[in-house]
Amino acid sequence: MSHPHPLGPATPTVRVGAVDGLRGLALLLVVAFHLFGQGRVSGGVDVFLVLSGYFATGALLRRAEGGTLRLAAHYARTLARLLPAALVVLAAVTVALLTLAPRLRWSAGLREVGASATSWQNWELVSSSLAYGAAGPDASPLQHFWSLSVQGQFFAAWPLVVLGLVAVARRRARAGGARLTPRGLVTAVTAAATAASFAYALWLVDVDQPVAYFSTFTRFWEIGVGALLALTLPRAVGGAPRRGSSRPGSFAAGPARTWAGWAGLALVVGSGFLVDGADVFPGAWALVPVSGAVLVLAATVAGSTRPWGIERLLDSAPLRLGARVSYALYLWHWPVLVFWLLTTGYRQAGPLAAVAVLAISAVLAWLTTRYVAEPLLAHVTTRLAARRAARSGPAPADRASDPAGRVAALPSGRRTLAVLAGTAVLVLGGAQVAATAHDETVRQNVTDLLAPSPDHPGAAALVPDRSAAQAPGTRAAKAQAPDAQDHVAQDPAPPDLDPTASGPATPPPPFRPATWVAYDDHPDRPDCAQGGDRSELLECVVVDQADPAAVVYLAGASHEQQYEEAFAALAREHGWELREMLKHGCRLATPDGGEDDGEDTAAGPVPPPSCVAWNEEALAALVAARPDVVVVVGSRTYEDGAPEEVLPGQVGAWRVLADAGIRVVTIRDNPRFEWFVPECLDRADVPEDCARPRAEQLAPVSPVPTAPGVPATAVHLDLSDAVCGPEVCDPVVGNVLVYRDDDHLTNTYVRTLAPVVGRQLRSGAPWLFESGRGAGPE
Repeated sequence: MSHPHPLGPATPTVRVGAVDGLRGLALLLVVAFHLFGQGRVSGGVDVFLVLSGYFATGALLRRAEGGTLRLAAHYARTLARLLPAALVVLAAVTVALLTLAPRLRWSAGLREVGASATSWQNWELVSSSLAYGAAGPDASPLQHFWSLSVQGQFFAAWPLVVLGLVAVARRRARAGGARLTPRGLVTAVTAAATAASFAYALWLVDVDQPVAYFSTFTRFWEIGVGALLALTLPRAVGGAPRRGSSRPGSFAAGPARTWAGWAGLALVVGSGFLVDGADVFPGAWALVPVSGAVLVLAATVAGSTRPWGIERLLDSAPLRLGARVSYALYLWHWPVLVFWLLTTGYRQAGPLAAVAVLAISAVLAWLTTRYVAEPLLAHVTTRLAARRAARSGPAPADRASDPAGRVAALPSGRRTLAVLAGTAVLVLGGAQVAATAHDETVRQNVTDLLAPSPDHPGAAALVPDRSAAQAPGTRAAKAQAPDAQDHVAQDPAPPDLDPTASGPATPPPPFRPATWVAYDDHPDRPDCAQGGDRSELLECVVVDQADPAAVVYLAGASHEQQYEEAFAALAREHGWELREMLKHGCRLATPDGGEDDGEDTAAGPVPPPSCVAWNEEALAALVAARPDVVVVVGSRTYEDGAPEEVLPGQVGAWRVLADAGIRVVTIRDNPRFEWFVPECLDRADVPEDCARPRAEQLAPVSPVPTAPGVPATAVHLDLSDAVCGPEVCDPVVGNVLVYRDDDHLTNTYVRTLAPVVGRQLRSGAPWLFESGRGAGPE
């Protein structure tokens, strides 16, 4: 009989004693660190991955060698252990998502529901560029399904691999080839795959750690260690892995076993305190919890108990109970925590709240295990076992006298597998259909934003000489344009706003874009910006002209790309050709620094290798193209309120361009927020609750023109007064939502900035507006 899945409910008739206790302890560590660890990673999931390989491989190999491995029945039992409890949680998360979460999260959340149901969540998180992080109101309630997806992919592929290798070994033996046992071939292939995965993990952690954290290929080495342990441990410790057996003089019976067990337990428990795995796993530091799991398994495999052995602790009733509900507790605790933070608005749970979340999760886990997971698993296991017995039990004469066939009356593994897998696929299909429908609604709303609206002046509300565009009630507008406000106050009130007029007052129009549309209100050119760790240069033509009056480039990262609409409007009006050369998180800079995602050191930000390579190619391409203007963001603001600064590497790039006779236009960086602005507006009573003091983000005077080394030929734009008032940066200006997330402007607001950009650019670079002029004055 197979061992229980490390994260699934244990089969009631089979228990591995202390190993079950290790499973329960690792789960409690995961939950405890999620609730009380301030974002640190416990290493418990790494232990689960080791246990996954350990539990699955030995049983699979024995069945494959004995000819009793029936793939359909095996997959049916695996899904019966994993899927019922997961579907209960996914159903609850879907209801909570649609009733408690902001609408802007619906599409991503629904896609994650489908991905989680079909063991694809880790890759869904990679595709959405979501890094592993602490629980918060902005966290995905299904983030924790990434590890279940890695395990699910392993459990889907591994039986086929083992069965195939056993077949190859037997075929070679029949052909008279070199003597290679099935166990030896499986061990050799597993060892090679584990070593390759570990080497890949070491490389990818340095290149792109968030992707490495979720990747199945970088995580396989942890599963592979458990598989190798199952393949080699019986020989290594001098005994078979059966409960109650012990051989005198073997490692498992000697004092070394006791010390190894306690040392391994210390590594498992202490790994979360020694290493912050969220930043370094699954690289070399993951060897800490993995080694601990290996030592514990090696020390407890024989199953005997000693007065000072770890079995007394791991085989205790509390940890056995923890092992029983561990899978359901793992499933429940994270969404309960995330939705509690979302509904309360707190950034993290305090001790009392964490205890309450733990208690609620434990109750839900027990109910799910007792009334859903265990009954369904017992039902499927019993029916499959009955069918197996019916196939082999009756004598031929009995079978002949039973025309209906007792075997046919019992559900087969194929039928059970079809029902369980079909349910998961239906969840995936339904979630995808709902997400696609929501996405289409969002796209239609974004398209509607292209139509001008006199009720949504946006940046014009902050411009003193445009009183007609003032938005009544906007705090920044009142402070910035008192003359305009006085003028409005002296005019007769329109009938629909006059309190003395008869009839109901017309409510003011809502700001736009809506909060649930704002995140998608951005330049629609996904193929024009390089991302991730790729360094290949991409170049796009935004506005093409047969005979351009000037050629203008937007070069850098997403904060340059966000101004595309404003420059595109100017390019169409004045006959410019507008091009883009962009890489997310990587500003145009020399190797001194200039990226948004680099590692900060005492000497300044260190660019990642892909950013350095992209910058070298981009600068060379720009110098070769010799455009009239290269537009960049000139300063760097910070979410935490750190002083605004000009990055030295950016200045170096500007000098390279200036030396080649290319004019640089800088735009001062916009303010950044420590919160997701659209979601803040959803929770706030009034928009002003989501505002931020201007002094927290912007220096009194732009630091760009006076920064050391800035070329004298550079032209500097400062849009701060068109985004913020004198003292406050409001989230809504002129009835337009300014921010699509925490630091990027909405496309709708950028379109209202086009006149401001045009006036400042005409003032600083008048030659650019003179027909037929080239790269500026001589």
